[in-house]
Amino acid sequence: MVTLAACKDQPQPANGPSGLVTSAPDIVVKSVQILQAPENSVQGDTLYIVTFTFTNDTGRDFVPRLDHFVLQDNTTIRHTAIENGSTQLAGRIHNSDEILHKDEARDYMAAFLVYNGTFGMLYYALNY
Repeated sequence: MVTLAACKDQPQPANGPSGLVTSAPDIVVKSVQILQAPENSVQGDTLYIVTFTFTNDTGRDFVPRLDHFVLQDNTTIRHTAIENGSTQLAGRIHNSDEILHKDEARDYMAAFLVYNGTFGMLYYALNY
């Protein structure tokens, strides 16, 4: 079990109060910002805003879709990345929609609506 010792709404290093977000080999997590979700939600009470570098190791050029980045928690629940839908996210997340060439890397930012203390692995799901 992970206990968060950090204050809400403060940027947190990816390995800081956590190891909350680990990653697949083609992703390097740079930071995790933890925000309290202001809305009443049955899907979670916390937003993890994750900044990461994704390397295209798929063998082809393509445009990564944000909704294909997944945080799978320790109970195997899959949390799909979002970039809007919460007042906390307004104007925060902007990502490239350009082609990511084979073996090229690019920085992205995504939010995941989870419950406080959730931890899991971030990966790109090609067929999600």
